Amino acid sequence: MSAPSTDEIPSQDLTLTVESPAAGGSSIARHEGQVVFVTGAIPGERVRARTEAGPAAKFLRADVTEVLEPSEFRVPDRRPAYLVDAANGPLFGGMEFAHVDLAHSRNLKAEVLGDQLSRIGHLDRDVSVTAAPEESTGTDWRTRVQMAVDPAGRLGMRPARSHDVVPLRTAPLACPAIAEVDLSELRLPGADRLEFAWAGDHGAVIVRGDCDPTAVEKLASALPSQWSILAESGGSSQVSAHRGKQRSGAGRNPRPGKSGRGRLDVVRGQDFLTERVDDRDYLVAADGFWQVHDQAPEVLSGAVRSALQTDTTSITDLYCGVGLLGISAATNTGAELYGVEGVKSAIVNAKANARGLTAEFEAVRADRAVIPASSDAIILDPPRSGAGKAVTKALIGSSASTIVYVSCDAATLARDLGALTAGGFVIESLRGFDLFPLTAHLETVTVLRR
Repeated sequence: MSAPSTDEIPSQDLTLTVESPAAGGSSIARHEGQVVFVTGAIPGERVRARTEAGPAAKFLRADVTEVLEPSEFRVPDRRPAYLVDAANGPLFGGMEFAHVDLAHSRNLKAEVLGDQLSRIGHLDRDVSVTAAPEESTGTDWRTRVQMAVDPAGRLGMRPARSHDVVPLRTAPLACPAIAEVDLSELRLPGADRLEFAWAGDHGAVIVRGDCDPTAVEKLASALPSQWSILAESGGSSQVSAHRGKQRSGAGRNPRPGKSGRGRLDVVRGQDFLTERVDDRDYLVAADGFWQVHDQAPEVLSGAVRSALQTDTTSITDLYCGVGLLGISAATNTGAELYGVEGVKSAIVNAKANARGLTAEFEAVRADRAVIPASSDAIILDPPRSGAGKAVTKALIGSSASTIVYVSCDAATLARDLGALTAGGFVIESLRGFDLFPLTAHLETVTVLRR
């Protein structure tokens, strides 16, 4: 077999007719028989697009430079509203359907979901993607936001497939409390990124990287008191020592920070948040996992509860995090609960969150967990990499008659559903939820029985 060509293909301007949506928020067109993944287009449009230069490949990537025949579903791009320089600034990634009518974007997601189920899982199903209750604009839902930081300390986001940082005035798609923060007034030299998390009436801001301690101090002064401030040790030690406010809260994460430089120190406030769902409080580490859309916890826990039989007696919750889905289901059914999560600090909080229930939690990877023989229902909400062979094999070998699979990635869901159906499970329902509006992502809840 000959080695792949290393010849560089220069950029070129093409006139393309856009055919269909593709995974990741781009669209598919063809040029002289070669597939072109086009960013910024809508199926049905005729556009001018400039391809990326690079090694010869089976497909091209291109960005729209001019719309010659627009779709009826095209709307003005929403991203300039977030820019410091709305007239001249470059655009950023992570908002793939910024130019698409919100309702139509859900149709495009449903088409991609159906295609991946068919191609990867060999499952032919009619699927739809439902909006969150009362969703109208799709622009004010994110309770977790990560901002990049440029060498000058300015906050922004990166364009697709780029290491540059586009300075922003406000956080895109953020819930009101985060959107109110004026990013253009903040400077964090030396930081890698800034993370926002909001719950109820309090929030947390986390500074990642070796940020100038004076800048962390200024950040704390700029934000109102309902914001806790945390920073990795390299950038916060002087501030914390000066203020004398390091604390040990319920959410303390004893592991190194995500950038690998050190643990988080509390500059102000506390290192955990309290989320409330269905009249129950859930402790979550300030940097711990929680659903991003403000309505996602209610929507997903409700979908899981409705899937379980009234005579369910024992539930296993894989990838349980701080316990939301399993605790909600166990509270509703009265079943005993066994939760599995690889992050030890999340398990500490899950145990506290499950007060009043018959529940056991274990800090172990899902692919190494032993599913109790008594479990008649299994819930799983894996990361985007999906469950994989070891976990699907364990599910098939379990005594469970019901599986509720919550997924945020259509491709790995399709792969895993293909394995589960081949192993004897039947898909009773598969529902899509647009809990990442105006982005290429979605959540699904699949109920399987045997």
